[in-house]
Amino acid sequence: MRIAIFSDVHGNLTALEAVLADIKQQAPDAIAFAGDACLFGARPKACLDLIRDQGMICVQGNTDKMVASHALLSGNIKAEKGERQRNAQNLREWTAFQLTALDRNWLEGLPFRRRISPTTNPHHDLLLVHANPQDLDQPIYAPTAQQKAMWGEVRQPDSALWAIMKDTLVAVLAFGHFHVPSVRRWQGMQLANISSVSLPLDGDHRAKYGLLTWRASGPNSGQWQIEQRYIEYDVEQEIKILAERQPPDWQELQQRLRS
Repeated sequence: MRIAIFSDVHGNLTALEAVLADIKQQAPDAIAFAGDACLFGARPKACLDLIRDQGMICVQGNTDKMVASHALLSGNIKAEKGERQRNAQNLREWTAFQLTALDRNWLEGLPFRRRISPTTNPHHDLLLVHANPQDLDQPIYAPTAQQKAMWGEVRQPDSALWAIMKDTLVAVLAFGHFHVPSVRRWQGMQLANISSVSLPLDGDHRAKYGLLTWRASGPNSGQWQIEQRYIEYDVEQEIKILAERQPPDWQELQQRLRS
């Protein structure tokens, strides 16, 4: 069994298309999306449509919930809707107006988690969530050595994971949310941050996703192999589109893509 998992697209269609093209070349058995489709990008609806049309395994991200729950109009008045869209004061509001009611309902209806079972033994399972097994917000950081390299200190020791993981017992927990790729080993499990398609926090502008393979036989049989994939894409093209569409805070978003 081979599963491609990506997360945190954030309305960046150029990066999403590059990731999906690479996934197609890898020919996985399934594709999974770990949440955050739309917010913080120039083309939220195009990204949502592309994800939804692929028939993927999907879970909800924190910004998916934010956009889906954003209060819109009380009535169906086209002129009022157009006026509010033109004068959107923040990126969340602007993004919500790019989507239809069906789009927002789809985001609202995404499940919190999905479990993938390569065998009948639940200890072999892969659990897909956005941030952690308990909520959509608290991140799971990289291994402690990587935290020290990033920040000069450990901000999340291994002992802090008990409250997040609780009774979770799987072979692999796959997630995004914190836009830094890593694999953290904890209590016999692999905590795989498959990172982000857009808005990286590791200083590497490339889009990223994970390719997870269950080894049923041969070397390392009975285990998941985790490969982090780094995909070049035309960052300047997406920066240009941000300038053309000018969502709120578009210049700040340009800088985040560049850095």
